[in-house]
Amino acid sequence: MESVVNIRFLPGTVALFFLAACKLPEQRQAFYPNGFLKERYWVYRDSGREVMDGLYIGWFPNGEREVEILYQDGSEVAKTYFTDRGHFMGSADLAALRDP
Repeated sequence: MESVVNIRFLPGTVALFFLAACKLPEQRQAFYPNGFLKERYWVYRDSGREVMDGLYIGWFPNGEREVEILYQDGSEVAKTYFTDRGHFMGSADLAALRDP
């Protein structure tokens, strides 16, 4: 009878193990003293350190976007810059610049 009970818990234990091994992203935010958002980005933990992964957005103190950076496993993939009035300034595809 005990072996039947243990078998019931096996799928849940296996699922919990795989969930713990996954990269679970966490969102981070920082604010200016005036209350406007300064930056928002996503990280996951790997061997005790935080690794940037996903979209980083930085804002000017007036609330307009300053930069958007796409990260993949800690490496910058692309950057887009904006003026302090929110107009597109330029972008760079950093992944294309890397050696294949």
